[in-house]
Amino acid sequence: MRPSLLALLVAAAMGSMSAQAAAPVTDAMIDNDARTPGDVLSWGLGAAGQRYSPLKGVNAGNVNRLVPVWSFSFGGEKQRGQESQPLIHGGKMFVTASYSRIFALDARTGAKLWKYEHRLPDGIMPCCDVINRGAALYDNLVIFATLDAQLVALNQDTGEVVWKEKIDDYAAGYSASAAPLIAGGLLLTGVSGGEFGVVGRVEARNPKTGALVWVRPTVEGHMGYKYDDKGNKTENGISGTQGKSWPGDLWKTGGSATWLGGTYNAKTGLAYFGTGNPAPWNSHLRKGDNLF
Repeated sequence: MRPSLLALLVAAAMGSMSAQAAAPVTDAMIDNDARTPGDVLSWGLGAAGQRYSPLKGVNAGNVNRLVPVWSFSFGGEKQRGQESQPLIHGGKMFVTASYSRIFALDARTGAKLWKYEHRLPDGIMPCCDVINRGAALYDNLVIFATLDAQLVALNQDTGEVVWKEKIDDYAAGYSASAAPLIAGGLLLTGVSGGEFGVVGRVEARNPKTGALVWVRPTVEGHMGYKYDDKGNKTENGISGTQGKSWPGDLWKTGGSATWLGGTYNAKTGLAYFGTGNPAPWNSHLRKGDNLF
């Protein structure tokens, strides 16, 4: 039987590798992700999020010959929305799933190597299905966010937890579903929950430890912070003026969650995060410009 085109392309991309302990993922490898077709190290196929691949094996003339090589079921009653982009490194595919789960698969065969299922508490408030959009690879870690607003870093080879850090209080409406972004040696993440009046923000952490480096709110009037090596918090300035463009106390629950994650331009050193809806939704209650 003639091998399918997809199987041939996978073999060409993966070389002779099978699932095994792989070289640690470095900043240089992530920066070069879009130009190395043998792996997918970051959401968006590179920090810029362009999702462009230089591979030419699939084209308009042969795309009709693509056929399935293997399939994998995420299983049982937890099969809900699926929005994750898989990552591939060292012959392994890392893919997140609904209800804050992540799987490591053999990229050639689809065989499950390990699964991590985050223990979710009662009372989580994901507004728009219980999905997850993907993970980040760094060093020997695979890192993803959870619906109860935590970050979990796992060993790529074993699935064992290396570190776990809380982003915010899920009972206050915070959640997280975006793929983390590795940018300039930092782990950048946002928050979800604008529908419930949380305050959007971007956080930077040490990807090896989860320790906070800085926090930047996306609603005018809130304080940003920096953190020293011991985890002590220092003020980093208020973003704008309290009450100036969010009348009254609306700035306190302004929404504007950074729910989709961000991108990064290595040449300029700038990270870009879009913000979601403000809160409350009723614009008649928000007479100002509602920066940012």
